[in-house]
Amino acid sequence: MFDKKLIENINGYFSLKAATDFGITRWQLQELLNSGEIQKVRYGLYALKNVIPDDLYITQLMCPKAIYSHDTALFFTGYSDQVPFTYTVAVPHGYISKTLVAQYNVKHVDNKTAEEGIITVKSELGNDLKVYCIERTLCELLHKPSELDKERFIPAIQKYLRSKDKDILKLMHFAKIFHVEKRLLPYLEVGQ
Repeated sequence: MFDKKLIENINGYFSLKAATDFGITRWQLQELLNSGEIQKVRYGLYALKNVIPDDLYITQLMCPKAIYSHDTALFFTGYSDQVPFTYTVAVPHGYISKTLVAQYNVKHVDNKTAEEGIITVKSELGNDLKVYCIERTLCELLHKPSELDKERFIPAIQKYLRSKDKDILKLMHFAKIFHVEKRLLPYLEVGQ
């Protein structure tokens, strides 16, 4: 019988390493695959048979430094209703993953601030996804004006400024990090 303790804390997913750490041999894993008790969802990653593979969650299991950002963060935080054509992830400078580059729009962020502003949201399948908060997202979007999609940005900042959850101090903190205080100010003046 398959030891359910192996997958208790990871929503039905487990790695090859975790299985071998629990004393499950590769042969036993193959037997579990053949019997249909588990399924292989990616190279070195398995799930119980009843788990519906959640690609967004699997990406973060395989690449734990990847944080959903930019237009993808706008969507996941509820500040855009446009599903991104290609999801965007941010990773620290120097972090390289062929898997990410093949599937996502990858942005490199400063190693010192890569962990700042991370929140957790639920995927459509109920798994926890790491996403940058709306304050960081708005400032990151302003950081490169040539890449700014005003059709998404303006409604998002207007919605943010009307929100009872807005935190202007936090927004200004990220504006300072990304050196966008002057670019942000006109939007704040119009929003008041």
